[in-house]
Amino acid sequence: MSGYPYGNPQFPQQPNQIYPPIDPMQPSYVPPPGQAMPGYPGQNMQYPYQPGFAMYPGQQPGMPPSAMSYPNIAPTPTAPLYGFPNNTPQQPMQFVQWIPATTQSAHSLSDRAVVAGYEGYDQSPLWVIRARLEGDLIPGKLAIKHHAAYVPWDGRENAVPNFEVLCAPADRVRWIESRDGVIPPNAIPAGNTASGEPLYVGRAREQGSLTPGKVHPSHKTMYLSFGGKEIGHRVYEILCSA
Repeated sequence: MSGYPYGNPQFPQQPNQIYPPIDPMQPSYVPPPGQAMPGYPGQNMQYPYQPGFAMYPGQQPGMPPSAMSYPNIAPTPTAPLYGFPNNTPQQPMQFVQWIPATTQSAHSLSDRAVVAGYEGYDQSPLWVIRARLEGDLIPGKLAIKHHAAYVPWDGRENAVPNFEVLCAPADRVRWIESRDGVIPPNAIPAGNTASGEPLYVGRAREQGSLTPGKVHPSHKTMYLSFGGKEIGHRVYEILCSA
């Protein structure tokens, strides 16, 4: 299977979609009233961008973007989005479940776990999980065949004995191509930093594997665990509702 580098017979390629880069830590551009934001699905491309400053939660007038702080956001389906004008909140995603598990008990969820990729050396599946570490709630991977779960944090691949498995119907989720920390409007929130910044599920190819990890918007990077390290990717796919 050809195309954006996630083609694999075990994991059919989903339609790709490119969103223009928007830096969540810098002023955003918004169109004049009555005009559509160009560059997004179903919207008119003819209107040029017009400058305008988008305020973010916790930011006061005159406060530079570098001084703003994220609110303390719980990792819920209704968490607001960063990187899009007005931080439009998502609609509740009732089909998404995060179910507590361990490397020994997770097999019971095999009929509904979200399979994000595979190990390069044996093609065994990798599931989407999240776990708490040092105050962060971090998306990561579960190598279900090998009874091992990891999250990327502080430059390392960190083993976690307890975690939550992402469960959802296969026809309700899809992977959308993105880059540089841009978060599509229908991305599924999966965690947050200790300071409250939302984190999302991404995946990227690393040395023959297709590995899930965390998208950190303010870093403009998707991080995955591999070979004992936390590895960053600027181009990746992000998990969204279908």
